[in-house]
Amino acid sequence: MPRRLQVMFVAIVWTSAVLVFNEYLIYYLSMWPCSFPHVVGSSENDVAAEVRAMILSDPHLLGEKRGAWIDRTRREWQMERTFQTAQSLLEPDVIFILGDVTDEGQDASTEDFERTFERYKRMFRRSGDTPLLLVPGNHDIGFHNAISESGVERFDKLYDTKSVRVISILNLPFVLLNSVGLKSDDCFLCSAMRQKMKESAMALRHCAPDVSEETCLSQPVSGKRPILLQHYPLYRSSDLLCHGDDLDPSVGHQAEFRENWEVISKDATETVLSHFQPRLAFSGHTHHGCNVMHHLGTPFPTEEQTVASFSWRNRNSPNFILLTASENDYSFDKCYAPSETVVLAIYILALGIPLVYLVWPLVMRRYNSKKRVSDFWSKVSWVEQDNSRWKSWKGT
Repeated sequence: MPRRLQVMFVAIVWTSAVLVFNEYLIYYLSMWPCSFPHVVGSSENDVAAEVRAMILSDPHLLGEKRGAWIDRTRREWQMERTFQTAQSLLEPDVIFILGDVTDEGQDASTEDFERTFERYKRMFRRSGDTPLLLVPGNHDIGFHNAISESGVERFDKLYDTKSVRVISILNLPFVLLNSVGLKSDDCFLCSAMRQKMKESAMALRHCAPDVSEETCLSQPVSGKRPILLQHYPLYRSSDLLCHGDDLDPSVGHQAEFRENWEVISKDATETVLSHFQPRLAFSGHTHHGCNVMHHLGTPFPTEEQTVASFSWRNRNSPNFILLTASENDYSFDKCYAPSETVVLAIYILALGIPLVYLVWPLVMRRYNSKKRVSDFWSKVSWVEQDNSRWKSWKGT
């Protein structure tokens, strides 16, 4: 085989190997160390009663208006590979998405909204019968001042969501709230949510029919305290209160959070915590991680973990939560997807160095050729100068 064809063959094989590694294998290598944490005090007999949940937030599937198609295609490929790899390696019992599934759902036409939903179904397809549950975010249905009944209804219909949902998984209660409606005014969503929250909270207490609403809600939740999932974080003044390894890098320079904008209001937080008395809460929205303890509205402390964005458009290194929960305990860890900086560095090194290796001989050959030509003309110039001096000497 001629040398040129050999070089082309090696280049094609090498480039293909780099693509396969960076677009498939790197996801397995990145998430291979991840596992569901062990619950303290559990034994082999208790494993069957443990719920293993995968929790992610803010995928922000781009629509037709924002972002170039190449950006949309690249980000969705990254999220799809991460999600499918995590499923195959970890096999969760249930998957939760904490809102902002879409980036422009509140503004999208019906056709664009349905196309985004079809891409969502392809990206987040599940193996077997693993349930996937989600809550709406402000990018899905709009901020509180921009929501409409038709927008909420079309999202609820396609994505199978409700404003308040209490579910039991292996006898462990989970509460899912549409936190966009947690404002204490008379908007169509807010007033209906307040009533549904009261009904759900009373059901968790198993109050007798003759017990008044006020008396019932003043009692502690009977049995297992639930786990809360919503898009907006519970009230905190800023991320200065947070702990974790994926905090907002601008912490210390940011202004205080605005109620009903970055977080739900203090009043809404007290209502949610007093109604449901959750032992643990998960939220999204800020695109960065935060772990904080809450004591508002209830004598029982509630740990909240805000989950970082699942999209590389929002973070260099997205992550998701792996939760193990039992009747008496819980534990969760973060699992990190590949860093985009690492991916780009691999491409630059793996493709750049061989390219330099191939091109360098050509550059040197061209340089040597020019040098030979330059040396030749230097010699010619020297001979001409020597002849000129010889003629000048003979003339004298």
